[in-house]
Amino acid sequence: MSAHERLRVFVGLELPPAVRDAIEEVAARWQPTLAGFRWGRPEDLHVTLAFLGAVDAEDLEAIDGRLTTTAAGISPFATRLADLGRFPPEGRARVLWVGLDDAETRIADLAAAVRTGLASWLEPEERPLQPHVTIARARRDARVPRDLVGDRPAPVGFEVRAITLFRSHLGQGAPHYEVLARRALGARAAELP
Repeated sequence: MSAHERLRVFVGLELPPAVRDAIEEVAARWQPTLAGFRWGRPEDLHVTLAFLGAVDAEDLEAIDGRLTTTAAGISPFATRLADLGRFPPEGRARVLWVGLDDAETRIADLAAAVRTGLASWLEPEERPLQPHVTIARARRDARVPRDLVGDRPAPVGFEVRAITLFRSHLGQGAPHYEVLARRALGARAAELP
């Protein structure tokens, strides 16, 4: 990788296998009835906290340093899968997602801390965070049944113990993601590579 290379990167949460399995179960119920959507690969499911877009490769060390500092100041916490929804909520759906329980705003607070730490590389975000895992994106004028939003995944819980810096590789089909850095939350910051 050259110093002047630009990489598409974002910060997010990785999901444990049991959570990915529960999401795949709900996606499998809907895939046969939802034409016009491109479904994500199970290994690429994640929660986005901050999208940086294209950054210079030479900035990765500084970005990682800010993430390490941010992660050290936040304690691990628990969440769980909560609901199924779409963006936008009305009209033509562009994204289908599985939501996470954030009643205590721990995910929103974590995202705000990440965005504050990485403000030099981010555009200001006006929309409030709605913690979710994108499971499908519309390819064309897709129709979404009304009962989709009433469906729920199994409420599988997990502990958020780290934030991850991902690189997004675009190409034919769905993008795939590469882990560039993983930084543990709280006092355990030295435990993860």
